[in-house]
Amino acid sequence: MKNLDDLRRARQAAAQKMQQMAVTLGELEGATDTDDAALATAQTEFDTAETDFQAADRAVKRMEAVEAAQAAAATGDAGQGTAGQGAGGQGGQTAPAQAQNPAHQGLEVGFMALALAANRGDVTRAVAQLERDGHSGIGAALNSTSESAGGVLVPRPMAAQMIELLRPRVVVRKAGARTVPMSAGELRHAKQTGGATASYGGEMDPIEPSEPSFDKIDRTLKKLRALVPVSNTLLNRATIGTATVVRDDMLKVMALREDLAFLRNDGSGDLPKGLRYWALPAHWDAGPVAATANAADLAIRRAVSLVEDANVSMITPGWTMRAGAKSWLASLRDANGNLLYPEIDAKGTLKGFPIYTTSQIPNNLGVGGNETEITFADFSEMMIGEGGEMRIAQSTEAAFVDASGDTQSAFQNDLTLFRAITEHDFAPEHDEAIAGFNAADWSLQAA
Repeated sequence: MKNLDDLRRARQAAAQKMQQMAVTLGELEGATDTDDAALATAQTEFDTAETDFQAADRAVKRMEAVEAAQAAAATGDAGQGTAGQGAGGQGGQTAPAQAQNPAHQGLEVGFMALALAANRGDVTRAVAQLERDGHSGIGAALNSTSESAGGVLVPRPMAAQMIELLRPRVVVRKAGARTVPMSAGELRHAKQTGGATASYGGEMDPIEPSEPSFDKIDRTLKKLRALVPVSNTLLNRATIGTATVVRDDMLKVMALREDLAFLRNDGSGDLPKGLRYWALPAHWDAGPVAATANAADLAIRRAVSLVEDANVSMITPGWTMRAGAKSWLASLRDANGNLLYPEIDAKGTLKGFPIYTTSQIPNNLGVGGNETEITFADFSEMMIGEGGEMRIAQSTEAAFVDASGDTQSAFQNDLTLFRAITEHDFAPEHDEAIAGFNAADWSLQAA
């Protein structure tokens, strides 16, 4: 059975075929010598593509309706009580509707993973367990998902909750990057490279034509794979606390890897391209900038100026850096002993713009191994293309490489290994919205 993204890709392909044949028909009809046979063939192909589009469009709308129904059925399961009780906790009694506890957002994925782990990946048995435990909505959603060697497909509304929970955990998302659907597997977005013009003139003077120029941003989905080992002792009971642990561990490893990708990956192979490598060469000072108040202030002002002078809208501008670099800047003083940037401690801002910190920005770059990176950007110009899907799988036999680089056996260590897969990509709407520099010894340890 095709999933929603497959159906959307089929609809997009049919629409593109319609456009292609419409152009061909126009050319044939405009030709001096009409080729009736070619015209008839093109019309037939257009009609076929139109039929395919209509069928695909109906299939997409049906699947969207199914997913919306699954989301509605699953709502509240993360916090509901014992199976067999009514809405009010007593048979047949009702109680006023209550908003879902924000702390329980995304727990459906945790319960789903726990049920699959307890039943060794058997979906039918996992559904039965969820129903016995009083999570019939989650069980119904799991029962309707597709299963493959890649794992179980989490219903899109539940996956969307998990992705939304990444926002406060991932620097680029938290700073205001826009999320753009990539449901057809690719992001196609036009960016304006030459502006429109306006001019004054007399009442009867002709208006000068204005023709802005455009370029395109084409990105394809990149696959993020998160591995989360969990103690089997913890998995013995499918409680809210256990589901929270599984959910939060998944979010933690996904957030750390997204941070690195959206900030510093170079776009090679299957990696997204991050802020550092989207920045134009003229907007990045490899320096490095020295650890002095004068040098720091000049570099900071230059970064802001480069973005502002590029006519960027400056809707949600901000800085990304290591916490150590932020602390170093907060400690700088002028010749009179006054703090150079008192707003850092007072408001968490630098030159009036918020600072976002992450340990995923290195502090051991450069020849001397003492450099870090400071980035300034208008994050409203940054786009994260989301595939919108999540697949989860589990194993008690698989091996994994831990943080120390050692291979560990899940079976030998009495662990269950969870794997979550999501897809996304990252790109700025305008590269000029990014500026930054390398800085050497910007830490209190080096001071």
